[in-house]
Amino acid sequence: MKLGIPIEAAKQIASFLVGYGLITDEQLSHATISSNEGGKGLIDTIIEHNFTSEKLIVNALSETYELDYINLLDDKIVDSSVISILPKKFICENRVIPIRDKGGTLDVVISEPSALNIMASIRLLTDKKIHAYITTFSQVDEFLANLNDIPLTQNEKDRESIVEEEVSQNQARSSIVIDFVDKALKRAIKLGVSDVHLEIYKKFGRMRFRLDGVLIDQKDQDKDLFENYAAIVTRIKIMSKLDIAERRLPQDGAMSLQAGKKEVDFRVSVLPTSFGERVVMRILDTSSISLTIETLGFLEEDEQAFKDAVDAPQGMVLVTGPTGSGKSTTLYAALGRINKDDINILTAEDPVEFTIDGVGQVHVKEDIGLTFSAALRSFLRQDPEVVMVGEIRDKETADIAIKAALTGHLVLSTLHTNDAISTITRLINMGLAPYLITSSLTLIVAQRLARKVCEACKTQDESVTQGQLMSIGFTPEEASRTQLCYGKGCSKCNKTGYKGRKGIYEVLRVTDNIKQGVLSGLTTPELLKIAKEKDHFSTMQEVGRGFLLEGAISLKEYQRILMSE
Repeated sequence: MKLGIPIEAAKQIASFLVGYGLITDEQLSHATISSNEGGKGLIDTIIEHNFTSEKLIVNALSETYELDYINLLDDKIVDSSVISILPKKFICENRVIPIRDKGGTLDVVISEPSALNIMASIRLLTDKKIHAYITTFSQVDEFLANLNDIPLTQNEKDRESIVEEEVSQNQARSSIVIDFVDKALKRAIKLGVSDVHLEIYKKFGRMRFRLDGVLIDQKDQDKDLFENYAAIVTRIKIMSKLDIAERRLPQDGAMSLQAGKKEVDFRVSVLPTSFGERVVMRILDTSSISLTIETLGFLEEDEQAFKDAVDAPQGMVLVTGPTGSGKSTTLYAALGRINKDDINILTAEDPVEFTIDGVGQVHVKEDIGLTFSAALRSFLRQDPEVVMVGEIRDKETADIAIKAALTGHLVLSTLHTNDAISTITRLINMGLAPYLITSSLTLIVAQRLARKVCEACKTQDESVTQGQLMSIGFTPEEASRTQLCYGKGCSKCNKTGYKGRKGIYEVLRVTDNIKQGVLSGLTTPELLKIAKEKDHFSTMQEVGRGFLLEGAISLKEYQRILMSE
């Protein structure tokens, strides 16, 4: 057997087989050496050594890339009149075989996933949607051998020449598209972007980066994006293993990109809109799961309170704030502190964005009934010390979480509330009994992420008035002698005046004073007064004013983050 798989495609398939578990790293190393010494193809060698079979390989590829298997040698499958829709040379070089023309859709057969990269070119060439199937390598080899035995007529040769020119142009465009996507994503990674947005409208396209929590238009890319938008989306879909022919329904996927020495993961969301598909790619920064509690930026007293709460053998710790405020990072830091060999930790997340060695992580799937509450209920039968629930969304989840905290478990979770004190009110409004809340809840962290003033272009802000300072809580005396800073914008901060973000936290310990106030039915403002007067509680606004005085954040950023509610 001598398979006609291109060398690079064979290497990609071999790496896939290791990742899928069909062969081991040792078997791949052995096959690579044998292949080099014997002058045979890598996949040929793997199969000849009985490390796996062609059938198992095609089954694995079919499952992973969601491509239906087809028997290419079945005479009833292939419409011979369709073959000529693509040049013979193109078919043989790319190992892509057209088999059926269904009007607006062209069915093609491949054996190597790398061939998916040219589907955009075929679509541009044929002006048809492309539906890909998969078959074995040997079937493609046999079909191409038979195809090469059929001589071309002069008319077919003339047509091939014309079509090949079109293919060349479309492949050139495909190269532009691949280059655009590659450069855009690598630039986003380099800048520290959290999300990449691609949007299409009637007369323009737009790419925006969410940098330090704020969307920034990449206007220099708008022209190329608009001219190649459909092909760019197709490229991203292929990378994310999404259905390139489906344009009516939303799709979610994932992909990875090699950027320098590290591999970066992306979560991809595609949404159909009036003028085309909108794409948002979340860059999953693994550095967030390596942060420790010490590096989060708590005030010293608050940091110790948080450590004490997560070190405790039982109780419930809640982290609150809006989407994008860093709640997951805070919880991952807590898990990192307590993740030890003698502790059983289980988490329910939607979705699981980062995997943590030693932690049992469950991806919540509400469409099949695996809700946060269902996962939490099952966790309690798994003998855990610690459980983390991505979010408490309803009374059922809250009930189970509280009961877990009361029966010897440490429970970590999040809520969407504006501040720490109102979290208690939210739980009561969910229908939870105050005595259960005070018996289980040990600590609440409310937080925001503020953009830090760029140190390279930091300067005094002469435009700030005493009135503005007094409006955010400074006394007249403080306002008269306070000098704030801002960033003018430079090359180091991409002309924004900001570089990096800083956590602003308020940490509410559920002390006896707070418990008594809750049981007495005090209002949120009354509870806040008790926390400040008796427990030395500092609000995010007070902590933020301290960062203003240090020059860490600007007045504009303080107002955006802490005065918008």
